[in-house]
Amino acid sequence: MPLPTKIKDLIPLLDLIPHPEGGFFRETYRSGCEPMTTMGQTGLDPCTDPETDLVVAKGRAKNRPDKDERRNALTSIYWVPTSKDPVLRLAKNCSDHVHYYQGGLPFRYFLFDPSSGEFTTTVLGPELHEGQVLQLSVKGGIWKCGKIEMDTDSEYDYTIVGEAVAPGFDFHDFSWVTKEMVLEKCHDEKSRERLLSCVHSESKEIQEENKTVDAAAEFYEDGDRKEKRTEQRS
Repeated sequence: MPLPTKIKDLIPLLDLIPHPEGGFFRETYRSGCEPMTTMGQTGLDPCTDPETDLVVAKGRAKNRPDKDERRNALTSIYWVPTSKDPVLRLAKNCSDHVHYYQGGLPFRYFLFDPSSGEFTTTVLGPELHEGQVLQLSVKGGIWKCGKIEMDTDSEYDYTIVGEAVAPGFDFHDFSWVTKEMVLEKCHDEKSRERLLSCVHSESKEIQEENKTVDAAAEFYEDGDRKEKRTEQRS
């Protein structure tokens, strides 16, 4: 049976919930831990085999309150933007990401290196003859955002992206990129406009009040806000 074309039908099949960066997601793998149970943070105590499943990410002691540099070796998720919530909000992460096209509409990524000022764009999708790609690797520290390519004849109203992260994802290693950061670092007008179009509306407040981890953890909780986000995004 092929993938359903509508996000409302896909949500129960993959057990998706709203994601802080937009769309929906489901964590499917976290080295040594049951997926989803650590709420996007490193699983230290529940790790079944720390010697094998944890790696040391040197230089990240300042990221976590406990100063621990260990991370789960690998994590993986489904990430699913939708036609009602098509934008990946602008952010950066310390770890390398590999993105895999797994179905639905094509998705255009915008990548910006704040060190060199280089801006690139790549479309993840099935139309290889049009320059789309099935995989996209993004080094840690690169600013990343993007949008679904809506001007297609596809009957789908979502994209399925697989993401593998190593060392494993931890919201302590994640941060939003604010409008002020874009204006300071990106000097090409067209590139700057693309980045600004994806800035999280509350990024400055979240960063200044150091609420990134707590704000993300709230997405894992059941309740009215989860139901409202699900309805708005599907």
